[in-house]
Amino acid sequence: MTRRICLRQAIVSDAGSIAKLHAHSWQTAYRGLLSNEYLDNDLEGERTAYWTTKMPSLTEKEFVLVALDDDEIIGFIAVMDLPEKGYAVLVDNLHVRPDLKGHGIGRSLMSAAAGRLVKEGVTSFYLWVLVGNVAAEHFYQSLGGTALDSKESLFGGRVVAARRFAWSDLKVLFSHKEKPLLKNGQVLL
Repeated sequence: MTRRICLRQAIVSDAGSIAKLHAHSWQTAYRGLLSNEYLDNDLEGERTAYWTTKMPSLTEKEFVLVALDDDEIIGFIAVMDLPEKGYAVLVDNLHVRPDLKGHGIGRSLMSAAAGRLVKEGVTSFYLWVLVGNVAAEHFYQSLGGTALDSKESLFGGRVVAARRFAWSDLKVLFSHKEKPLLKNGQVLL
């Protein structure tokens, strides 16, 4: 089935929908990596508080892109101005509705974010993946990400390890497009 997906800049009023998707994604991807108590105890409320504060406070160098199927947000990517270890910005979040993974939505969001950054003169970014989230590690490696250092931190009621993936040249993400990315603001997936 071909889906007609629209990618656009997120707006402040998207915060609730982003939070709902974010919580559902974590509950699926992080089961067994984070405590069940954390995942099952008003995670959506926590993410709503986070995103309703975060969205209006984004700097001009930060942005969130959303993927929509009709009017439903089915994926998003958040890029934050947090340079570290020679990498220009942080991809703070990339989430796709769990039942739609594998349909090119995450790739399209990564490519769209990279395209915007390259136009702004940014050539690199990094992100963190929880160790044990094998599907995410494989996905980022398939997009040309390089696994680098690791860190431990308290997250979701547990001390967890996360591995940094980085891209020194964002143009590599353009070669991974499976479909034409944006044509009149929309992409066919």
